[in-house]
Amino acid sequence: MRKSIFAICLYFNFLVTVMAVANPLNLFVEQCLQFDALNEIAIPQEWQLSSTPYPPTALTSDKSLVEFESSLLSLNNLNDRNNYYRSLTTQTEQQQQLLNCQVHLADELSALFKNIDANQLKDDLIQRTKVDADAPTTLYVKTILHLQQLQFDLNVKSQLHNLQASIRHYFVQDFKFDATQACTLAEAIDKTDQTPNVKVTTESSIAHYLISQPEINCRQQAWLAYQTRTKTYNQSNLLALHKLKTNLANKQGFNNVADYQLSLHGLTTSQLTLFLNSQTKNIGLAPWDLPRALHALPKIAVKQQESILIVEEIFELLSEFDLRFELISTSDNPLRLYRVWLNSRLLGEIYVERDEQTTKIHHHRIKQAVVGHQMGQYSLKLPLKITSVKQHNDLVFIVSNIINQLAKGSVFYYLSQSDISLANQQLGSYWLATWLANKLSYEYTTSARAQLLQSFAQQQHVFRAKVALLFYQQADLSNYQLHEPSLHQSISNAFNDSFGVPWINGANAIFSYQAIANQGISYYLLVWQETLAQLIHTQTLSSSQAKDIFDVLIVNEHNQTIYDQLSVIFNQPMDFENLLRRINYAGTKQE
Repeated sequence: MRKSIFAICLYFNFLVTVMAVANPLNLFVEQCLQFDALNEIAIPQEWQLSSTPYPPTALTSDKSLVEFESSLLSLNNLNDRNNYYRSLTTQTEQQQQLLNCQVHLADELSALFKNIDANQLKDDLIQRTKVDADAPTTLYVKTILHLQQLQFDLNVKSQLHNLQASIRHYFVQDFKFDATQACTLAEAIDKTDQTPNVKVTTESSIAHYLISQPEINCRQQAWLAYQTRTKTYNQSNLLALHKLKTNLANKQGFNNVADYQLSLHGLTTSQLTLFLNSQTKNIGLAPWDLPRALHALPKIAVKQQESILIVEEIFELLSEFDLRFELISTSDNPLRLYRVWLNSRLLGEIYVERDEQTTKIHHHRIKQAVVGHQMGQYSLKLPLKITSVKQHNDLVFIVSNIINQLAKGSVFYYLSQSDISLANQQLGSYWLATWLANKLSYEYTTSARAQLLQSFAQQQHVFRAKVALLFYQQADLSNYQLHEPSLHQSISNAFNDSFGVPWINGANAIFSYQAIANQGISYYLLVWQETLAQLIHTQTLSSSQAKDIFDVLIVNEHNQTIYDQLSVIFNQPMDFENLLRRINYAGTKQE
């Protein structure tokens, strides 16, 4: 039975006051809708809009930044709590209340940034960069400037969200593969229907068709039809989205979306191309042949385990980093509260719930840890037993991600929050997950089936990252037909490089996955972070070295950039060229 908000509040009685328990959602929404950013948040005087601007040499004091951060936390905490509540309720009325809250907070943040003088903010950043380009306060001001630049007017924001929603809508529609008579499976033929077709609604059902279909040409037709199922509807939406994002990039002084987005990550398009090429390996297996190849391999035997026992085993392993998990007794048996300590520093709390009704693993941030301001709070919901490889992998990564967020050593919210930070903060999650997986040493990781899945997934991500890069490198696609032939060729070549077969109409891949609209150019980050995590893991020769890496990558007290972190880990100056050389050497050595 679905828990009411009242029950959830009792469940998490550590989080709310006695008064809030009576009707927590209404009270929260009321508090949210009454929030007034301009009255609640202390904008530093040097940043305020004024008829008599401060001289360019005037720096905001550290005290002003701390006051700004402290008051801005109230808005960020409301936003995190709102997202958390939205994950708990499915009732339409309650969802609408929380959506109203989300819209209000977004408007308040926009109003806040409109009242910060962009020129004063830029001057502040320039002066701070001259004094100490690597200081946490410099990175913080840079992040605030970046967030200000992301504040679109309401019309642009509405267009962006509507286009993404339309694209998402068509990806969840039923799909019907109109097979030729020769390609229709006997089990799929309806005697009362003369039209040979196969109704395919999910990836699992298309996989069933690909396993059952002995003819390679039919498998290829079905796979290609499934990949391009939304093109008719989404081509205009995605091209409109491309134009909208390109206009925003132009306003920031960039020729295309790729150059703009990658500049925020400290990369160029040529560097990303070199990196993706370094990760390209021809696995000699077309995607439409993958299900049959997997079907021919022995299934992976996974020993059923109590989920809470795996969590406690992970907690025990993490003690190598001086992490301590203090179990706080609760009266509700399915719920466990753990207090998390790093040495004598209280990082926060993890609420672990076991639910026999779920097979998925869920986690949500309730409150972000910010040193000197507040501890973090996370919820983790588990099935009673872990029975699959995916569940094992998800659990290891999710716990790693929670620890990566709790242990951050920054005094600024935006430098700790991985979704916003410009400092590659999630690399710590991938490295810690790699370290834990190695320590847990599950047998299934060495099976032929697991290795095939891993190599295919890697090349799929590499290929799609190349597609996103090519798409967003285009400065103008208003006449798409003019560019389509060259895109066909470039993307077909990329497909052939990874899978050993061409995709003749390769540009259709642009319309084959939803992430190109939502994540955009940032889709490459998964490959980037996994590759760096594995590279760093190969350097972990001892427990003491792992502890040092934990401090550098995860705690990152001084908010070092990615290359500064890698310089410490590899004990030599690092830049992109040196990093790529190491990646290529590690790949050659592995082969």
